[in-house]
Amino acid sequence: MNAAHLVEIATRSVGRSEVLMELALAWTVTTRPYISGTRGLARWTGTTDKVVRETAGPTGGHSEFKFLWTRTRGASSPTAEEREQMEIRLHSNKRTQNRSTPPKYFQAPEAPVGPQGDLALEEGLKELLEGNAVLSARISERAQEVLVDGMKTLSRLSKLDRTNERGQVLTALDPGLDLWAEIDDDNAVKIAAIPLGRRAWHLAVLCGLEDVVLSVADIETLTGLSKRGAQALLARMGKANALLVDKVRQGRSIAYEIRWASNYRMDGDWYEDASLRDEIRKARAAKDRAIQETSARRGTPAGYLAFLHSVANSRREQYLAEHALPENASREYRALVAEGDEMALYAYFKGQEDAVSIPVSPEALSAPLPAPKVERVPEAPRFATSRLSDEEPTPELLAAMRARMIRTSLTT
Repeated sequence: MNAAHLVEIATRSVGRSEVLMELALAWTVTTRPYISGTRGLARWTGTTDKVVRETAGPTGGHSEFKFLWTRTRGASSPTAEEREQMEIRLHSNKRTQNRSTPPKYFQAPEAPVGPQGDLALEEGLKELLEGNAVLSARISERAQEVLVDGMKTLSRLSKLDRTNERGQVLTALDPGLDLWAEIDDDNAVKIAAIPLGRRAWHLAVLCGLEDVVLSVADIETLTGLSKRGAQALLARMGKANALLVDKVRQGRSIAYEIRWASNYRMDGDWYEDASLRDEIRKARAAKDRAIQETSARRGTPAGYLAFLHSVANSRREQYLAEHALPENASREYRALVAEGDEMALYAYFKGQEDAVSIPVSPEALSAPLPAPKVERVPEAPRFATSRLSDEEPTPELLAAMRARMIRTSLTT
């Protein structure tokens, strides 16, 4: 992992609250480049797969704020060979140097990274801040010093390893931890403590998880929040952790001491290991696995028919009204449909499907399917599936559906 990319991601987000989701995704794929898929990215970023899809750019293109480059947005298919997972990467523009750019295009400095490069990094950041007329006109000297110190810390982070201090800092800044979560009613796990939220995570990143003293105005300029938003953030942080924020007086002004390191570094005075738990992420992973298994099952002929006949189908009554059970339907089939248990129906249809051998050679699959012996019945557009009728699904019909799906995947 290149620590310079962490510095670049952080500095490009200064004063830009609108880039928060792209910032979290860029941070995740930089620290964990092996993460892919909308649900995987959502879990490790602490958001939802819908937000990930809305944030990522088009295939082969950039996201709205140019933090991300999308290799592929992924594709869903009932056939495993055709499925693709979303893959995104950080779009780095640190080679571009434009000293007069506004804050929304704030660049990371070209400076050595590591303990030997601390002085050069500090000088480069100060030079950049001072040389940017738009930014330096609205950011205080105290906020500049905090930002420089924070970037010095980020420049030393190169590996997720909790056995050393640097790895512990990087672990604590994982945006998917419960600490930085935005709790909602969909979460299967409710943690006892109030999470700080993603905006607090943004501020912690800019501070390098160091203990800092900032005013409300400083927090405004660093995060891009309004005055009311910055005050609300401080209130939430104080409510979540009574030891995190403390009001201090500096002359005639009021500032706030924010003890990131003391609370969330493993060597901090008030560190508790429970603060870095990830029960929410684990619960989401279990939920995602169940969704993926269900989708894979419903992508098969037997699974799709089971879904249509089950109570899981919100339009089950309409479907059954349009596809009445045949008079000669077996007692077992009638009982399963009446009960509406999707898994029991799937086992029944799957057993019929497995009873018929299916040709697997390309020649056999490319041969035209035999004409159905049953009369077709008009169906609603949403449930339009060829070769479904008012007769009980037979093993031959299920086998034909499965063969057609496999043949389509081989020829497209």
